[in-house]
Amino acid sequence: MRELRQRFFLRLTTWLTLTACFSVLAAASLAAINLEKILTLWGDDLQITAYLDKDVSEARRQEIEDQVGKNQKIGRVEFISKEKSLEDFRAQLASYAPDLSSDDELLSLIPASLQISLSQRIPASEQVETIAQVAQDLQKTPGIEDVRYGQEWVKKYSAVLSAINGSTGLIGLILGLTALLVIGNAVRASVEARRQEIEVLELVGATAWMIRQPFVLEGAALGFLSSLSAIIASAVGFSVLQKLVRGELQFLQIANHLQFFSFSSVMICLIVGTALGAIASALCVRRINSGWAASGGRG
Repeated sequence: MRELRQRFFLRLTTWLTLTACFSVLAAASLAAINLEKILTLWGDDLQITAYLDKDVSEARRQEIEDQVGKNQKIGRVEFISKEKSLEDFRAQLASYAPDLSSDDELLSLIPASLQISLSQRIPASEQVETIAQVAQDLQKTPGIEDVRYGQEWVKKYSAVLSAINGSTGLIGLILGLTALLVIGNAVRASVEARRQEIEVLELVGATAWMIRQPFVLEGAALGFLSSLSAIIASAVGFSVLQKLVRGELQFLQIANHLQFFSFSSVMICLIVGTALGAIASALCVRRINSGWAASGGRG
């Protein structure tokens, strides 16, 4: 009875530890997915502004616009005349410097420009690199004086996404190794508790798989139940967080863009958790049925 109680508490603590590990990994993955999605949504407003030379002709301007529009990486090209730029500039300065905004000489200082947006077919992971390449190509185009696309913001955007993905990968590696060790220790303890049974099975000629199968299945079950529990806990936490964001941070308008794991991702998580448990168990019992029990488990 005492032995059964010890084995029950061992499995319980192992399950709780694995659930905690998988929950942390799931939370980190969700954070990475949603932060990248939010940053990408904010990045959708990112545009390239190509300022035209002051003396560029209308024919040359139209030629540049057509040339840029043929680029498959470009989604939209809009010409902004000097008058339109001045009108927008005056609207922005009207309440701050009304005298300055009414100065007609400003028209000679403000250049015409092309507002350029990337194609929606470009994946979010490639947008930063693509916009920098497009801007570099535009800078070499005759008739374009300068190109701006918020270079500093784009660099920070790229750095944040890289840091998020790198951190998630590191956390996954550490927690994966931790899960292997936890499952391995649990299975090893189970093997020690059933030493006499294993010895008898070895002596009567049981095959390796017959002896090892229960331990591999035990590890796989621990991995499956722990990953399932972690997904359930993550779903509950995600629901609470989404309600909090919708209520307290409604002005950011990001609650509707938050997303949980897809069905296929959940299935992958369960398969990986189960496989992790089975692999850890298999590594621990690989010497069974080779005289291990009869020799006292040495070697």
